[in-house]
Formats: sequence, structure tokens, C-alpha cells
Amino acid sequence: MVTPRIPPLPAEEWPPALRDLLGASSQDGPGRVNLFGTLAHHPPLAEAWLRLAQVLTHQGTLAVRERELAILRTSYRLGCDFVRARHEEHARPAGLTPADVAATASPSLSLHRWHPADLAVLRTADLLADHAELPEALWQELAKRLRAEQLIELLMVIGQCAMVCTTLNTLGTPPDPPS
Repeated sequence: MVTPRIPPLPAEEWPPALRDLLGASSQDGPGRVNLFGTLAHHPPLAEAWLRLAQVLTHQGTLAVRERELAILRTSYRLGCDFVRARHEEHARPAGLTPADVAATASPSLSLHRWHPADLAVLRTADLLADHAELPEALWQELAKRLRAEQLIELLMVIGQCAMVCTTLNTLGTPPDPPS
């Protein structure tokens, strides 16, 4: 186990607003105490990020399946087991099979039979993880299925996931112990 560069603060040291946000998001399941404890070192940033995450998770217009595919692939590509493990739990309610989830962690997307809409989301996550531009053909494929706000949201979900993965990996934030 890696020693965290910035150890998570215990919940009793969190500002009340952060404790309230964690409590208000209990429907997202367990496994976020160390994430919140790490963010508690910077309360204004923690609150701003958590509000964005709440919008993307609970108020977005992107289908849950598309959101979870984007997060699973991005977290795999960025090597963030913390995020990936949390979102594997959200996969089944989003309509993903165990084979689908496993295939999001394959070096090659062609080893699984993906629906073209799913493949477009996964390819977008791959290209953005590689800091590459989206080719016009891929953008047009996405635009055939997604409205403007969903296209923006897809990019924001992938970018927000990349930000969290990079932060947690760099800080060595450990997953919560099993309950």
C-alpha cells in the first residue's frame, strides 16, 4: 500500500459543509470517506468540485450507461483503481454486463462486441486520455445520437474523471477500508 502524500483528514476535522455534502450524497454509496478527507484540506475547492460532480452524476442529461462507460474507460486508461472500483458498482444498474465492464479495461476495444454508440463513447474517452483531438468523423457520430448539452456533458464527465484520477493517483489517496 502506498503512503498518501497528503493523508485524508478524519471526518471530525472536516468543515460542516463538507460533512453535509457527504451526507447528502449517500445515495452514491460507500467508499468516498478518504476522497472527501483528502479534499477537506481545501474546503472551498472541495465544495466546488462536489457540486460539479453532483450535477454530472444526478442532474445530467447524458444516459447513465454512457456516463459510466466514459468513467470506466477513463479510469482504466489513467490507471486509477480508486475511481474504477467505485464505478464498477454503478455498472449493472446502468445496463452494463460483467463482460462489458471487463471489456472497458481491455487494451483493445475490438475484443468485445460493442454497440456503435457505446464504442463512440469509449473511443472518445481513449482519445481524450491520450490528449488527442477528436476526429471530425467521431464527433459527427456522437452528434448523431447526442444533443448539444449531452456532447458538452460527455466531455466534462471525461475531463472531470481525468482530474479526479490524476489527483488521487498523484496524492496516493487510498480506497476506504472494506465496511
